[in-house]
Amino acid sequence: MDKILYIVHCVDTEGPLYESLDATSERLEKTFGLTYQDLTPEKLSELQKGQDIPEHLKQDVMNFLSPERLKYKTTWSEVTEMVDELMDSSWRARYKDDYGQGYQFNWFILDHVGFENANPRRRALGYHSIYEYYQEKIRLKRVEDKLYWHYHSTPFFYEAHKTSNNFSFSNHHLQVLSRRIIDKLDFPVAYRPGAHTERVDINLFLEQWIPFDYGNQGMPEKEEDKKQKDISGGRYGDWRRAPSEWGVYHPDFYDYQKTGNMKRYLARCLNLGSRLREINDEEIKKAFEQVNNGKNTILSITNHDEREMRSDIHHFMNRVREIQKQYPDVKIKHSNAVDAVRSIESLNYEPPTNLDITFDKNKIQITADKAIWGPQPYFCFKTKDKRYIHENLDYHGGLEWSYVFDDDTINLNQIEKLGVATHDNYGNTSIYLLSDNDSFRTCIKKFQ
Repeated sequence: MDKILYIVHCVDTEGPLYESLDATSERLEKTFGLTYQDLTPEKLSELQKGQDIPEHLKQDVMNFLSPERLKYKTTWSEVTEMVDELMDSSWRARYKDDYGQGYQFNWFILDHVGFENANPRRRALGYHSIYEYYQEKIRLKRVEDKLYWHYHSTPFFYEAHKTSNNFSFSNHHLQVLSRRIIDKLDFPVAYRPGAHTERVDINLFLEQWIPFDYGNQGMPEKEEDKKQKDISGGRYGDWRRAPSEWGVYHPDFYDYQKTGNMKRYLARCLNLGSRLREINDEEIKKAFEQVNNGKNTILSITNHDEREMRSDIHHFMNRVREIQKQYPDVKIKHSNAVDAVRSIESLNYEPPTNLDITFDKNKIQITADKAIWGPQPYFCFKTKDKRYIHENLDYHGGLEWSYVFDDDTINLNQIEKLGVATHDNYGNTSIYLLSDNDSFRTCIKKFQ
């Protein structure tokens, strides 16, 4: 059997981003505690050359302010110029794997919602705005890329340029999932955390619904990380105690950084072209070593579509191919986030779950034909006054659930659409959508 290193490129897909000089100045102060009043283009140029920076911070600040890292895709037209080439078959063929397959992307889609108070970075706000862009690009370009889920927790003052550490503050994460199911017949099977952040409530939420989680950035904190106040000490994306080996682990119930008895697969994924936890030759070589020693594994990277991606990918793939020369028995293979885990964990194929959904007057009854991923299917509905609501089901043991619609919950005649979705232990997805226009007697089914 081949010794295979699976390359999984996860893109935190957030759309265009604008940053003013004032915003750059604010980030500089927040990160390094350095204040430069009324930052001008001339002053920025001086700082990029290392002038007027404390010696112990000079290299770190110069990296932070490098032109490459401040050159954002500020409009959809700029994003499109890049994405059109990334999805072109000739571009992808430059980086074929050892099985003749071109480069592949996994687009982890963010909905910028819950940010009604401020949007100074001119983000593309609204449900599905980014999802629909990439869905259409994949259709037109006829590529095999996959769409998954990326989420930034709602900040306390609803500002689009900030984030938080919890899912408990708002229900926007439920809104995103419910609308994906009802509007798009899509229930994401894989996840990438916003700001690389998972905490206790996020850990427990993901365990219910998401089989494949590409959040682990297990790596000891470096000295340059400690100098950056906005991320030092594990403030965001704390993975300092997580496994630093390439591959996946099952997290612990109380501590997502520890190996434990939870069910989901938590994969290691380092940053590409970033100021922290960046992929490097040492990490690439470590992945090849693992495979060469008989353990097929995943080498996963992540970056953002708001920045120029092509040059970073070119450098990364050149380093992969150069280091591969030391391991002639190891082959590389581009993969989506799901198939890579299935392969290295030797998951046995099974057909998608079939749900039997019936009504007994005002009671919906749901029965699965085999074990599902979590404790219950995801159940949601869209009301006739255009609200999207997620709700728990009553559990009857085995593979049976139900829900009663009445004055204490919501009456069935107030509902426009009902959505029921689940994954299974192989990572298949089953989605059922029932509409009021046929009195919920028939439904649309989608298996993916």
